[in-house]
Amino acid sequence: MKKKILLFLLFNLLFGFTVSSKNLKDLVKLHDVNFEISSEKLISSDTIKKHKKKSRISKTKAVLSPPSTTAGSSCGDGVTLMQVNVYAFGANGSETIEWFTSQTSVAPIYTGTVYSPSISSTRTYYVRSRSGSDISTRVPVVASIYIAPSGVTLTASPANNTTSPLCLGTSVTFTASGGADLFEFSVDGVVMQGMSTSRVFTANALTDGQTVKVRTRYAVTMDGSITETSWGTGALEDNFLSAPLSSNASTGYVNSLKISALEDKVVLGITGKVLNNRSILLFLDTKTGGFNISNYGDEANSDPLVRAFNIFNNNPSTFDSYFQADYCLVITTDAAETNYYANVIELKTGASVKTYLGSAATGIPSSVMGVNKNNSGINDYSLGFEVEVLKSLIGYTTGDIKFFALTMNDKEDGSQSVTNSFLSPERSSNLDYGIGAIDYNLKDPNPVVVSSAALTPCYSEANIIMNFVSIPTTASLTQPTCALQTGTIVITTQPGVEYSLNGSVYQDSNAFSGLVPGNYTLYVRNKLDNTCVLSSVTPAIVNPIPNPPVAPTTASVTQPTCGTPSGSILITTQTGVEYSLNGTTYQASNSFT
Repeated sequence: MKKKILLFLLFNLLFGFTVSSKNLKDLVKLHDVNFEISSEKLISSDTIKKHKKKSRISKTKAVLSPPSTTAGSSCGDGVTLMQVNVYAFGANGSETIEWFTSQTSVAPIYTGTVYSPSISSTRTYYVRSRSGSDISTRVPVVASIYIAPSGVTLTASPANNTTSPLCLGTSVTFTASGGADLFEFSVDGVVMQGMSTSRVFTANALTDGQTVKVRTRYAVTMDGSITETSWGTGALEDNFLSAPLSSNASTGYVNSLKISALEDKVVLGITGKVLNNRSILLFLDTKTGGFNISNYGDEANSDPLVRAFNIFNNNPSTFDSYFQADYCLVITTDAAETNYYANVIELKTGASVKTYLGSAATGIPSSVMGVNKNNSGINDYSLGFEVEVLKSLIGYTTGDIKFFALTMNDKEDGSQSVTNSFLSPERSSNLDYGIGAIDYNLKDPNPVVVSSAALTPCYSEANIIMNFVSIPTTASLTQPTCALQTGTIVITTQPGVEYSLNGSVYQDSNAFSGLVPGNYTLYVRNKLDNTCVLSSVTPAIVNPIPNPPVAPTTASVTQPTCGTPSGSILITTQTGVEYSLNGTTYQASNSFT
C-alpha cells in the first residue's frame, strides 16, 4: 500500500512539472523578449570573453540578417524638440522592426520601419529585425541634432535699393552681424571669400541684379577639447554601458565619437586616451563595397609602419555583416607619449595605402590635429583627439556612413592585443579581445550608422540683391513709315534713373518719339547722383523714311474659259511692297488667281 501511495505521489509530481513546463513555454511565446533577457541572467559566465556563455547564447539567437538602415539629422537650437526620422527595413520585407533605447533595454520603444522621435539632443537608437522567435543583432542608428547659428544680417555700404541704385564700378563693403564663428561670402553662388573669422567683404565689380550672400557656421578649435558648439548636442555614440577597462585599456581607451562638418572636410572628434604605445583604430564604411573581413593588405610604408593596423589585419577578424570597411583612421603614440600621429589608410587588396595627416602634442596643435592626453577616465567626454580629414580622402560623396572604433595595445613585448574598449562598447567583460581572429557578429560592439546630413554644416544665411544703374539698352524701336515719318525709341526701364538721347536733356520717361532718321546714343543718369551717367555701347538707329510705292499696274490678266471658269491677275512687281486686290488683305505674292 505504501508503494502504491508513493507511485501515486510521484506520478502527480511528474504531471505537475509537465504542466508547469508547458505553461512556461506558452509564457515565453507571449513574452519572449523578457524571457530572453531574464534567462540569460541565470547562466554563469566563463572567465574568457570569447567563451562567455551569456554572450554566446544571446548572439546565437540573432539568426536573422540585421535590417538595412538610414540615420537622421537635423539642425536645431538644442532646446526645442525637433523631429528626426530614422529608418530600418528587414532583409526579407516581412520582419517586424523593433527600436530600443540601448544595447540592453528589454522592451522596444517603437515597432515599425520609420521611427520619428522628437528630440533636442543627439540620441543613438538600436534597431533589430524579428521574425517569430528569431532576431537579428541590434544596429546602432544615430538621430543627431546640430546647433544652427543664430540669425545673421547683412548690410552694404554705400546702401543701395531700387530707388537709390549705385553706379557701376562702385566699391561696396558688406558687413555681417550676428551669426556664429566663421563667415563665407559668395556672389551668385560663387564663393568669393571663403570661411574665415572676417565679417567684412568688399567688391567693386558687381552688376545689377546680382545676389551677394553670407553664410555662417560654428568652428572647431584644434586643441583636443571636444566641447565647441560645432560638435552638436551630443556624441554619435559613447561608452556609457562599457564594462570596466582591462589593464591594457586603462591607458588606451575610447569614450565617444563626434563629427564636426566643414564644406569639403570633416573633423573627427574622439574622446579618450592613448598612452605608451597604445592606438585608436577608427574604421569607416563610407561607400559601396569594402572589406567585411580584415584580410585587406597590410600598410607597407616604412616611415614608420602603423603597427597596430597591421597587427589587427594579420588576424582576419570579421566585422558585423552590415559593415564593409573602406578606410581606417589610426591615432598612435610612442612610448614617451610626446607626439601623436594620425594616418588615414585606404583598405586595398595587396597593400593598403597610407596617407599621413600630421602630428600634434598636448598644447601644440597642428592645422589638422589637436591633442589633449589628459582625459581623466571612461566618463570624460570632453578631452581627446581632433583630426581634420578631406571628405574625398575617405571616399565620401553621399549617403550615410558607418564607423567601428577600437583600441589596441601595440607594444613590441608580445602583449599586443585588441583591448576591451570599443564604440559601441563591450558591455560586460574586462578582458582583452587579444589578437586572434574575432567574429564581431557574435560580440557586443556593433558598427554605428551616422546620417549623411551630419556631414553638412548647419548654416545661417542672409543676402542682398544689388541695384546698380546699368548700361542702357533699347526696349523697342518704331521706324518711320509713309504715314508717320518719324521714329520712336523706348529705353529699357531702370528704377531710380532718368533718360536722355543726347546726354544733356534728361526726362523721367523712357520713351522718345518724333525722332527723325539718324543714330541715337542712349543715356541714363542716377536721379540722386548726377555724376553717375552711363551710355549705350551701340547707337539706336532710326531708319530713313521709306519711299512710297508707285501706283500699281497690271502685268497680265488671264480671262476665264470654258475649261477654266476663273481668271488670274498678275500685278507689276515692285521692291519692298505687298499686294492686294481689296485694300484690306495683303500678301507678298503679286499673283492673284
